[in-house]
Parts: sequence; C-alpha cells; structure tokens
Amino acid sequence: ISTSLPMRTTCPYCGNQIVTEITPVNGVLNWLMCLGLCLCGCCLGCCLVPFWMRSLKDVTHSCPVCKHHLYHYKRV
Repeated sequence: ISTSLPMRTTCPYCGNQIVTEITPVNGVLNWLMCLGLCLCGCCLGCCLVPFWMRSLKDVTHSCPVCKHHLYHYKRV
C-alpha cells in the first residue's frame, strides 16, 4: 500500500476482503512547513496552518473489521 487513499485489500490479521480506513496524522511535512513559515516571519499563528491541512498529513491505513494498523503512508 503506497497511497493516501483507501485501498481494497485482504487484511492479514482477520482475512477479510476490506477497503482500508484512513486516518490523517501529523508528520514530518507538517513540521517542515511550520518551520518554513516561522522562518518567513509567520509566527503569530499562521505557522500552524499546515497542521489543519489534510493534504499535508501522513495517513494511517487500518482494517475496519478488526481495527489492526496495516500501513503508515508518509508524505516525506
């Protein structure tokens, strides 16, 4: 699995055919963007905008049946 979109797969834990559940989580890209904005002078709260943007976050794939963690997609 190498995508930030839900994928159809077989869960290795429960054996069911599933479409993965995805959960956005903060990752390295969010912190780099925050640091970059701080260095550009946006330190009065604007530097926190990357933490609100779903498109910049890493994604965790999990099984909707047994809830096991299957994969972590990292943007950086």
